[in-house]
Amino acid sequence: MKFKKISIGRIFYNDKFVMIFSIFASVILWFVMASTNTQDRPHDIKDVPITIKLSDAAQEDGLKVFSPVNQTATVAIKGNSIVVNQVKASDLQVVAQLASSITGPGNYTFDLSLQNKGTLTDFELVSISPAQLIISVDRYKEKTFTIENDIKYKSGYQSDLSYFVSSPTFNSDTVTISGPEKELSQVNKVSASYEISDTLTETKIFTTNLTMYDANGNEIVSDKLKMSTNKVEVTIPVLARQVLPVNVSFTNKPVGLTFSPDQITIDPQTIEVAGPQDVLANLVNISLTPLDFANISPTKNVFDLGVTLPASCKNLSSIPVAKVTLDLSSLSTRKMVVNNFVVKNLAADKTASVYTKSLAVTVVGPDSEISKLTENSLVAQIDMSGKENFTGHTEMPVTISISNTTSSWVYGSYMANISVNLNN
Repeated sequence: MKFKKISIGRIFYNDKFVMIFSIFASVILWFVMASTNTQDRPHDIKDVPITIKLSDAAQEDGLKVFSPVNQTATVAIKGNSIVVNQVKASDLQVVAQLASSITGPGNYTFDLSLQNKGTLTDFELVSISPAQLIISVDRYKEKTFTIENDIKYKSGYQSDLSYFVSSPTFNSDTVTISGPEKELSQVNKVSASYEISDTLTETKIFTTNLTMYDANGNEIVSDKLKMSTNKVEVTIPVLARQVLPVNVSFTNKPVGLTFSPDQITIDPQTIEVAGPQDVLANLVNISLTPLDFANISPTKNVFDLGVTLPASCKNLSSIPVAKVTLDLSSLSTRKMVVNNFVVKNLAADKTASVYTKSLAVTVVGPDSEISKLTENSLVAQIDMSGKENFTGHTEMPVTISISNTTSSWVYGSYMANISVNLNN
């Protein structure tokens, strides 16, 4: 099958085709000319920046424009088509000239005018949209608020009594709000709000928004007030609960002295604590501040000792102190004099002289032991550890040791005067 060739040039000899083509071309040309005719049809230039500048005196007074901010206008211009079509938004600037007359806070309405920043000038302004602006001016202020806890539990929330839910903590305790003075003065508090619905059996960490409120508890929403942070990370520690016995420990306890359970009374005997499960698993009892035997005697046998817990645990019983009573009725006391003094850990290039020649002390222990002691059984030791560089006269604490005994000790604290000198 053969196709008949069509000559493009021959169709222009067809009168009907030429007439239709001419009409079509005329319409297209009319649209092109109409759209580029900027003498009679204004040309719109969008996104022209609006500049609002206060006087230097107003700025020095702390005044600032809070709205509008970064607003643009649409400018319609006409004139020479070649020139008009080259004008860009960056060549123009819309200004509120009367803004320089502002001297105090308030809302002002000003007409807008056009300024040409470019080199093209063969055009004229037709219109500016918007033609006017409401300008909000105030003094800039900053204020720091403590973030308040508004974490709530859903109605009907059921807690698990095997766990203790601690108070929420925030990764930031404060927030700084900045903006117009008048609006900032309306802010009464800033809260972290959240509602918990699920029963907590492990520590919960989440992020929630910060909300501003006025003095009447109404939420404040403002695009002029800026917070240093809009969110806060919240941690709600959830700890396991456990009741543990209270235990007392001793320092400087004679190696041969033992107490039967009925000789030590602790009140309270148990304390409820909360803590991480792995910590509680290794916590057998609650320790008290160690009791130094130098402070114990038959007449001084009742003590208030602080409760000590690992840093990650919490004392749910809110009992910071336990009372410890020791039954020392089987022990006796004896007044003795110490004449023997020994200086320990003295620097090799120094000598020491003890000016205190004797100390009257109280010895506590089983009568069968202390009745056999002599003055030679007691030695007063002066430890110079940590004072190796010292020279001169000073007073030092004394530790008194007892020989030929396993269940006795010296009650009280004692000091001795010594003089330390360099070797000649």
